[in-house]
Amino acid sequence: MNIGSFLAPHPSTFLAVLGVTAALLTGCREANGVAQDPMDREAEDAFVAYLKIDTTNPPGNETAGAVYLRDLLAKEGIAAQLVGDDPKRQAVYARLESNGSDKALLLLSHIDVVPADAKSWTHPPFGGVRDGGYIWGRGALDMKSLTIAHLMSVLELKRRGAVLRRDVVFLAVPDEELGGIQGTKKLLDTHPQLFEDVGFVLNEGGANETAVDTVLFWGIEVQQKVPLWLRVTSESSGGHGAGPPEDGGAAAKLVRALSAIDAIETPYRLDPSVARTVAATAEARKDGRGAKLRLIREPLDIPTIERELSPGFRTMLRDTIAITHVAAGQAVNVVPTKGVAEVDIRLLPSTPTAPMLTRVQEAVGKHARVEVLLSSEPVPESPFRGELFETLTRTMRAAAPGSVAGPIVTAGTTDSRFFRARGIPAYGVSPFKVNYYDVDGVHGSDERIRARFFAEGVRLMRRIVRDFCE
Repeated sequence: MNIGSFLAPHPSTFLAVLGVTAALLTGCREANGVAQDPMDREAEDAFVAYLKIDTTNPPGNETAGAVYLRDLLAKEGIAAQLVGDDPKRQAVYARLESNGSDKALLLLSHIDVVPADAKSWTHPPFGGVRDGGYIWGRGALDMKSLTIAHLMSVLELKRRGAVLRRDVVFLAVPDEELGGIQGTKKLLDTHPQLFEDVGFVLNEGGANETAVDTVLFWGIEVQQKVPLWLRVTSESSGGHGAGPPEDGGAAAKLVRALSAIDAIETPYRLDPSVARTVAATAEARKDGRGAKLRLIREPLDIPTIERELSPGFRTMLRDTIAITHVAAGQAVNVVPTKGVAEVDIRLLPSTPTAPMLTRVQEAVGKHARVEVLLSSEPVPESPFRGELFETLTRTMRAAAPGSVAGPIVTAGTTDSRFFRARGIPAYGVSPFKVNYYDVDGVHGSDERIRARFFAEGVRLMRRIVRDFCE
């Protein structure tokens, strides 16, 4: 290359180079007066195709989704591999390597989705239907949309030949919806080399407050409640419904056991992690919601809290017990010999599970036996400071001028807890706007995301990854 001609190009060449540079920097073009990103359609098409893959857990069958994601990465020359010892339940892993020495960023998501009852949906849950400005399907919000946002972030870096100061790791895993034991936890235990030099994790778990099409608050998840999932089983002699056993039979014993569990008191209390995140967010918010957050302080004013705070928010001030599944009997005139129920308990972040388990066992007494399906323990919260947290807050606020970003604790359980237990900061982030009336689709019917909000969210995730890794 002639150095002189490079420094003083022909005017037409200069304009062409300038145009290409602008496109690379902004990733946008103008069409009909509206800024469009050339990756928008690609991301939406990939998302729709991904939604059509049934990865319901149970049973899982996440390998079908993993193969789809692997092939999208491989098409760009990114070495992606399937990982896992169950051929039907594999993860997909890829790493963009850097020449830098900064700790790697892991983009973590899960492939599995919860079951969907097609009869209660407007569109087939695995149809990937575009209708009414929405994209419909199980996983639209939880969390196939975020997986595609992670994927597009990696593809963009690869295509641009970005000079990275840290490795970027893409990992989509199975089994998160049932606790992650057969997914992320197993990979951490059996394939530690995949996580070499990982110092930061971006995962699901963020929650944003959206008014119409404007984000008011970006909630960055830094801590979550502790899960304790139980199976309660009652057994007795069976027989004809006209002559039940003296103990009432298995179904009656199960009802008594569940009534005792439901009666366990879970009083309001202010957990240290909740207190810290609420204080940090309340200080930043100058609106009415900030004023309500400032009500949460010791000593707790219970009447005011119950009057001013929503039921959902109040779950962050107490342990919760939910009876989620009950099964016993097959006919009205047959006393069953066995009854089974499942109970989802969420404990405040600093609460160990053993005391609650003991309370449940004592409550059910002789009526049933209790089996632990999933149990975690308290882990350190991720810090609301440092380079990644500051990158998140800065980039998110810039995406919605006038908005506020801050730390939150969530009632849900994600795979972030496995990394926090190992001292690795993990942040739950949602780059998507979601209106309150669409949130009910998560684990419910008609799960969907606005197509425009999806595109904007993918762009935002790409900016976050660029800003933190280049």
